Amino acid sequence: MNTAVGSPTDATRTTNADSADTGTEENLKKVAGRPLSPSQQEMVSQIKLFMDQSKTAISAGDVERGRNLALKAHLLSDELVKP
Repeated sequence: MNTAVGSPTDATRTTNADSADTGTEENLKKVAGRPLSPSQQEMVSQIKLFMDQSKTAISAGDVERGRNLALKAHLLSDELVKP
């Protein structure tokens, strides 16, 4: 079976998820030393949950779901570090 040109492979999706995880972890480090409001603390918990679920999904072979969860975690972490 031929893969369509431009169609992402599982390896590409996994790489994208890894990149999102790296950026997310960097964002979490940026806020680690500062006081957070209750809503920001909830965001951190949700980000960590998405990251854990992403890793579990990828380990189970569901790369697309893993990538989507990693992206959600990354987008939330971007919101968290905005001034």
